[in-house]
Amino acid sequence: MSRRPLPSITDRQEVLLATERDLLAEVARTRRQEEYLLVKVRQAREQVRYYERLLEMLKRDWGHDPGLASLVRKIG
Repeated sequence: MSRRPLPSITDRQEVLLATERDLLAEVARTRRQEEYLLVKVRQAREQVRYYERLLEMLKRDWGHDPGLASLVRKIG
């Protein structure tokens, strides 16, 4: 059985540097994705607050809690 020669220190350094570049690129992609998701979560929360305020206004204007199905029927 023949043995493969061990990689030289230079070869190992190159492999490590390439791996580091790949990992740094992945970290950058992950950070961009995280920022995008944070924006989407913030937008979703704003929408929820808007619809909660709208629902409260409708309840107040109609004087009682008619239930969601009734509200949707009346709006549509």
